[in-house]
Amino acid sequence: MIKFLGKYKYILLTFLIAFILFYPSLFTFFTNDDFFFLNIAKANSLGEFFNFFSLSKGPEGFGMYRPLTTQVFYFLSRSLFNLSPLPLHIISLIFFFGVIYLVYRLVVELVKNEKVAILSAFLYAVSATHFGQLYYLAAFQELGMTLFVILSCLMFIKRKNLLSFIFFVLALMSKETAVVTPILLALIYFFQKFNGEKIISFKRFIVLLSPYLILLATYFVFRFASYGFATGDSYIWDFSLRKLINTSFWYLLWSFNIPESLVDFIGSGLTINPNLFVFWGDQIKPILILFIVQALILIYVLFRSIVKNDGKNKNANSFVSALCIAWFFVSLLPVIFLPLHKFTFYLTLPLIAVTFRIAYLLITTKVNRIVIGIFLLVWTITSVLTLKFTYVTNWISQSQIISQRVFEFFNSEGSKLEGKTIAFVDTEDDSNVFWSPTSTIRTVLSDKNFFDVFFPNLADKIDYNGQGEIKIKSRQFLGY
Repeated sequence: MIKFLGKYKYILLTFLIAFILFYPSLFTFFTNDDFFFLNIAKANSLGEFFNFFSLSKGPEGFGMYRPLTTQVFYFLSRSLFNLSPLPLHIISLIFFFGVIYLVYRLVVELVKNEKVAILSAFLYAVSATHFGQLYYLAAFQELGMTLFVILSCLMFIKRKNLLSFIFFVLALMSKETAVVTPILLALIYFFQKFNGEKIISFKRFIVLLSPYLILLATYFVFRFASYGFATGDSYIWDFSLRKLINTSFWYLLWSFNIPESLVDFIGSGLTINPNLFVFWGDQIKPILILFIVQALILIYVLFRSIVKNDGKNKNANSFVSALCIAWFFVSLLPVIFLPLHKFTFYLTLPLIAVTFRIAYLLITTKVNRIVIGIFLLVWTITSVLTLKFTYVTNWISQSQIISQRVFEFFNSEGSKLEGKTIAFVDTEDDSNVFWSPTSTIRTVLSDKNFFDVFFPNLADKIDYNGQGEIKIKSRQFLGY
């Protein structure tokens, strides 16, 4: 035990710090898509359970193939956990710790540098971008996909080809964005080749990669024939260069712990909506100042790296930079052309490239430890402040509070309402509210999915258009 603790003390410390940052997520409720996913995760027989994995037919209204991280994940809540969100949050946290450890292992395999690997894992672990994956159970798909993609890459590096392929299959069952895995394997292969490592020939590499490509081709045929393309107001593809640069800029900015909601206050030409500082100035100003400090430290270290490094180190830096830039953009390929559908939880896989590059720069440049310590402190504090700001402003956490209030209300009053039609309504006082409270409730509860899951006897009696014997004021659940 002592030997184990000594060997993994820094990783265990990283786990502890990450847990301190994100443990509040354990006690949040379901919201939005969670209710729909709970609804489609019903299985009363073994045959119905195996239907979760059918590529020929998906659940009505669900145009995605994510059986492991959606139907199976939420089935656990229905069958084992009595519809409690806590066990699912615990599973999410365990997967998160697994991803952190695998980031460490992947970097060790790539650069054979323990310090770089530990620092990469730490920067990754305390990033504020993990808010969505850990607070919103529907985003567990990102954690599952990332875990299996990294495992596939690691097994490929270790020449455990069958295991690598199996993990690729599991990744595809977790989320469609795992389709980038073969490209990531190619990036790793060329990185090792140009880095002078003894690896298999290119011909052998193509042979080993062919099963992935064959599976991918088959997957695309069945996936799009049966499920089609994702639909929704925000699923609008835009392949213009301007939008590509803008979307990439935001994902990169978020990687440095800038709040996701900042995108709503900055327009074209980097014009800032003054309301950002009117309403959130006390929270945003420290974050922006710390972000600038982060940037200045990295610029300083980068300058030293360029000036001090010899030819060999410059080549190594160039290879790492090329790998990280390519990894970042390849990982984002499935979502980077969706400018209206960008969220920080899509950074689960791409963020590895950012933290790896920063860690490699800080360690190999051999700057004073004080500089590294200051950077880590600033990075962590920025993340803490962003997480606090995000909790009070983000739609995920605010929707969870609303849905829990509705749940508590119907849990105590539901028996009195059985047999009666129930209408959520706005009042005259709600005319000064930007969003209709009833429309907000309808979105948060995923229409009637909330009632189908928790109060099936009331589901057919719920109305959001004001028609019902019992009128319930929607605004009472919103907290304002």
